[in-house]
Amino acid sequence: MGLRYWIWLNAADALLTGLALALGTSEANPLLNLFAAQLGNPGMLFVKMLFAIALGGILWQRRAMRVLNAMNFLMMMVVVYNIFVITYTL
Repeated sequence: MGLRYWIWLNAADALLTGLALALGTSEANPLLNLFAAQLGNPGMLFVKMLFAIALGGILWQRRAMRVLNAMNFLMMMVVVYNIFVITYTL
């Protein structure tokens, strides 16, 4: 169950990040900014999702559910932050 939440929260984050970037904001993660500079925003969003799926799969395979649940909580806060950024950018 935790892996499903992880994937959905990261998909929501990627979608909201793409919308925020279209509205003129920038990615807050400096590492992903490097990918955006090299690959453009669509490439950066692809790398973002690829990394999230790989990390979630590794944690699920190792049965690190406490870590995955903690990361789900943190990612939920990131999604809420993205919603606030988009709301106040409009």
